[in-house]
Amino acid sequence: MSFGIGWLWLAGCATTSHYKAPDVATPTQWQNNSSAPITNPATPPQPASPTPVPTTPAPLNQAPQAPSWWTLYNDPDLNTLEQQALANNFNARAAVSRVEEARATVRNATSYRTPEVTLNPSVYKSHLSALRPVQFPNATVIGISQQQFYIPINVNYEVDVWGRIRSNVRAAETDQQAAEADVRVVQLTLTTDAASYYFTIRGLDADLGVLDSTREARVQNLQLVQSRFKAGVDNEIGVRRAETELANVDASRIEVQRQRAGYVAALATVCGQPASSFTVAPRPTVLAAPSVPTNVPTTLLARRPDLQRAERQLAAADARIDAARLARRPTVLLNGYIGPQSAQFSEIARLNESYTYYLGGTLGIPIFNGGRLRSNQQLAEARFNTATASYQQSALTAFQEVETSLADVQQSAAQLEAQQRALRAARLAGLLTRERYNRGLTTYFEVVDADRQTLEAARLVVQTQADQLRYSVNLIKALGGGWE
Repeated sequence: MSFGIGWLWLAGCATTSHYKAPDVATPTQWQNNSSAPITNPATPPQPASPTPVPTTPAPLNQAPQAPSWWTLYNDPDLNTLEQQALANNFNARAAVSRVEEARATVRNATSYRTPEVTLNPSVYKSHLSALRPVQFPNATVIGISQQQFYIPINVNYEVDVWGRIRSNVRAAETDQQAAEADVRVVQLTLTTDAASYYFTIRGLDADLGVLDSTREARVQNLQLVQSRFKAGVDNEIGVRRAETELANVDASRIEVQRQRAGYVAALATVCGQPASSFTVAPRPTVLAAPSVPTNVPTTLLARRPDLQRAERQLAAADARIDAARLARRPTVLLNGYIGPQSAQFSEIARLNESYTYYLGGTLGIPIFNGGRLRSNQQLAEARFNTATASYQQSALTAFQEVETSLADVQQSAAQLEAQQRALRAARLAGLLTRERYNRGLTTYFEVVDADRQTLEAARLVVQTQADQLRYSVNLIKALGGGWE
């Protein structure tokens, strides 16, 4: 009876974790997510409110696959590349392997909650010397030979009175959840990197298209100026300027092709393929980014896998504080054995007479260990503080990335509109200048200047269109996989 009461008292002393993720001040709306330019916001931002950002991620085998956000762009080539990246990238495979490691760690930690049972058969033969010392000097001593056969079943079990083993299991389980969230981090990073490289390549394709059409015009200009020079209408300076402009366009085309080759190689690596055998066929593409809604919920940050991973790492650090603290308390160990023992192997099966057993227990009370256990607890607490700061910094970085991406998306739209107006004006100016040149009212220098401005404006338009696509991808990544 007294033993039962003592046991209940010890069980009542076990501690339970009261972990709660630290609150992070989350804005109620995004500052750069409105129809008005950010230089003149329509409404002031609302004050931030402290709310926990991430939620515990679902286990990997229950979590949904990486959201197919890239289907927003309606590009079959992009869809194919994204599937290749998810299936073949070695970083993704390594992340999945880390989950398997974490699961094995959980199974290992859980095993300490069960008894350890071993079978330890033994046999030995010994001989005692006739000259051995004895208690009575006058006693007759003879040599004795003996042998023994013993087949015991040993049982050892640590009673988790305070919950230290449970804390270790909880730490391992949260580590597993962090590893599962890391898989989604890797998947999101891979898919957004693949899309960014792909849209950069398509932007360079569009830039090459502008340069190709400009080169044709430069060749025609050179032929025109050469014919006028031969006819004595123009001078040699105009011919050399036309040759210079043609060579500049050729140099620009070579530079764009060099950049394109680098991005194709980078895309090949993301897709898990050798760069030497990977190609992306040039294709004229309408560079049009999907529209972003004006009221993107701030709660979407809760699904960012990097925040989920940071929060789970923080929870694991908290569990390790409990385990380190509880390790300073006494440990209760139960052990025993039972099995047949006999001097003759033929008689070992006579269990009624040959069996032997032992039941016992020990109470280990830490008294002095040079401060090791206390230092372990202090180490766990310091790591928890580090994880807390990292988690809160990750949340602030997430807010920054969303606001930056929203500003990029919003302002690039206004920038593109202005650049398109500049392109229309430059083309009109070029037509008027060429007409005056054909009438002999101006020199070829003005034609060169007008054509150069037109080329610059056209290239800026396609570059901004490609930037818009990349900005939208960055926003999708910042929001954890889309704005829906």
